[in-house]
Amino acid sequence: MKSILYCLLLMMLWQPVLAQDKTLIVQPLPTGPHKRAAVIFANQNYAVDQYDLRKTYNDADDMKAALERLGFTAVVFQKDLDRRNLDTQIKALATRLKGYEVAFVYYSGHGGIYDEQNYMIPVDVPIVEDNADVQTYGISLSSVYKAMEAAGVKTSIVVSDACRNLAIGKGGLTSGMVLPANNPAGTFTMFATRSGKPARENLQGRNSYFTQELLKYIETPNLTLNQIFKATRQSLQTATAKFKEPQVPGCVDELDHEFVLIQSQSTTPDMPPPPAPKNRQYLDLPFAQMVYIPEGTFQMGDTRNEGDKDEKPVHTVTVSGFLMGKYEVTQRQWEAIMSNNPSHFKDCPDCPVEQVSWNDVQEFLEKLNARTGGNYRLPTEAEWEYAAGGGAGTRTRFGNGRDVLDPAEANFDGRETYKKPYSKAGNYRGETIPVGTFRANALGLYDMSGNVWEWCADWYGTYSSSSQSSPVGPTTGLTRVFRGGSWAIFPQSVRVQDRLSITPSYQNYHVGFRVVSRAQ
Repeated sequence: MKSILYCLLLMMLWQPVLAQDKTLIVQPLPTGPHKRAAVIFANQNYAVDQYDLRKTYNDADDMKAALERLGFTAVVFQKDLDRRNLDTQIKALATRLKGYEVAFVYYSGHGGIYDEQNYMIPVDVPIVEDNADVQTYGISLSSVYKAMEAAGVKTSIVVSDACRNLAIGKGGLTSGMVLPANNPAGTFTMFATRSGKPARENLQGRNSYFTQELLKYIETPNLTLNQIFKATRQSLQTATAKFKEPQVPGCVDELDHEFVLIQSQSTTPDMPPPPAPKNRQYLDLPFAQMVYIPEGTFQMGDTRNEGDKDEKPVHTVTVSGFLMGKYEVTQRQWEAIMSNNPSHFKDCPDCPVEQVSWNDVQEFLEKLNARTGGNYRLPTEAEWEYAAGGGAGTRTRFGNGRDVLDPAEANFDGRETYKKPYSKAGNYRGETIPVGTFRANALGLYDMSGNVWEWCADWYGTYSSSSQSSPVGPTTGLTRVFRGGSWAIFPQSVRVQDRLSITPSYQNYHVGFRVVSRAQ
């Protein structure tokens, strides 16, 4: 199998926004048990087949995971609610949210407006004939605010990823969600789109366009809610620029203070300082965030007995803590440093840069460090495998936190011909796609399996059976390692443990990279 890949490569050879810390007067997230509550509703399978949606389950699952990482307790997590159930769940919030200072309510599904009021549409709605039916069959969003107010919640955050087009019936319905002028004090609301405009269905990615972009910023430390919204708005318009009218979200801020969901550089009396920096950016550009990878020990190599011989012997490796790029380096970032774009798949600034050799990357890193004063480099092979598999805890076969590879969740060659027992057959895109399109792994890293192969720092060499601490590979060699598979590679070579190498001067539209640096 490995020799076939080498032949394929040789044949192909011929053919941040908001990066700077700002001094803000902010209200940090309350600490201690039972202070932060999440309420999540997702309606996907509607009684009327043509109303069915595709991404709301994924939206709800991924938002729940993100909020739990931010310290929220999911007190309600419900899917496919009919009108009676949705009404009951919302009325019960007045009791369930008592004792919580912050509540985050997320809704993904159909929505509508009537008489300047926003409504969530339950799954048992019949064919809608006119706008008045929205009031008849829907549940008003104002009932959510009333329940949170009755519970004594001090800071209420509402995110409505609604308003997929429900334009069926006599003359169609009004799209979009109105931005009310009378939201209660102490609330912050984000809408996926504005009045009169539909929220687009994302047929390629895992999530809706709005939730996809929101998830990229919601866990970034030190960003206020307003900054998160503005970053989401900017990237959402970029993600939907291919449509006649890009999707533009809306926001209503009725808070009397700036509010951050997570702080990494300040502490409160109730919050001990973090053990290491959780995040920073290497450039003042989108998708330049870094994630802290904590120190840990893991078994490196083919622990599942399904790989090639160079993945053996399995051996124990301890890795020191480090910072790693949350995303692959993009074409926009490369051009900002190098003043050129060598990529084959151009006109996609947030797609990974490719057709860069290991030597080219060293020049990029030298210039990046000179510009920023940083210490950025390529990951070692051990660091890469450790991070891709999820760190020292439960490790996964693939770099997206999954043991089964699905073309709906990663960019690889998922055609039936290459299907494995641990993969699903599906769409083959035949090109790179914007970074962060799919879900992250347990450490918050995106695209560790598929999209583009990623260069590592090491010379290629055989494994030793001895335990090692922060190994850096052989001192000399002929080829450099790259990992993770690409958009054109089949499941076997997208596994976390799979290894490949080639000469440092090699350039191809399958190969890119991400950066790491010391944790300091």
